[in-house]
Amino acid sequence: MPLVAGIDEAGYGPTLGPLVVAASLWRVPPQHAQADLWKLLRSCVGRADSRGDALLRIDDSKRVFDRKRGLGSLERPVLACAQAAGLPCRTLGELRAALGCPSDADTALPWEAAADPALPLDPVHGAYQAIAGRLAAECRRAGVACAGLMARTVSPRRFNQRVAQTDNKASVLLEHVLDLLAASANAAGDDELHVVVDHLGGRTNYRDLLLALFPGAGLRELDISPNRSAYELRVRAALWRITFVVEADQAFLPVALASMLAKYLREVLMEHFNAYWRRLVPGLRPTAGYHQDARRFLEDIEAVRPRTGISLESFVRQR
Repeated sequence: MPLVAGIDEAGYGPTLGPLVVAASLWRVPPQHAQADLWKLLRSCVGRADSRGDALLRIDDSKRVFDRKRGLGSLERPVLACAQAAGLPCRTLGELRAALGCPSDADTALPWEAAADPALPLDPVHGAYQAIAGRLAAECRRAGVACAGLMARTVSPRRFNQRVAQTDNKASVLLEHVLDLLAASANAAGDDELHVVVDHLGGRTNYRDLLLALFPGAGLRELDISPNRSAYELRVRAALWRITFVVEADQAFLPVALASMLAKYLREVLMEHFNAYWRRLVPGLRPTAGYHQDARRFLEDIEAVRPRTGISLESFVRQR
């Protein structure tokens, strides 16, 4: 059966917190290799604005997540799909290991060392077991399967190291996207593969990158435009189609789920980061880590930070 994959990121722009790049993989019948999975799974899965509380909402994470209402809107779909894919998710550490997250967490930082809570964090809005069962049944009916979830987390220290080595912030994101692309290809084996990646910044041509990643592949450019770059590769007996699309998380369910998974992991890790500093600074307003508010946050903790022995370089991105 063909493998369909989507790749997206969360946290590329912020000053604080990790960069997370994620992928979702789906097995589909040949006739549905380019089908709309929202339509195939419509009795169980809907978009952010779908009616009906019984639906599992999978969409661009910016449309699904409301920080004021908590993590439940991300947690329920992510954990339901993780269970459908056969991944253990009783704790964050267990889930991250199952996702293939590298162990680059800086355990010298207290919020990293302690980041292994039981899941779901929101036992009411994040409860997922019942809907996971419905999702599995709907997938069987449609002949599709959530074949896997993958993620890569890049700590601020590691992010800074890679930027210093490459002198290019975009290359840090790109190397992890390509890592997940290679992992998706490995999962496909000799089967047909369709991968959609959310467009990476201002880049429009990925030909040389793909040829370097898959040496010996026959490559044909299908479409090169400001909003879409599509390629067909022949590798051994397999036919692969790899497409980079602007706002792919709003048009392709596998990318939307990757977007939600990346956002969920980042938000959970940011909760631990905020909780640590709020214990030291009563009344401290938490931060999502974006530049302007990160500056405010760093000013608010500066009176206590030196006493912790934690250097700014270990948790603040330089770019």
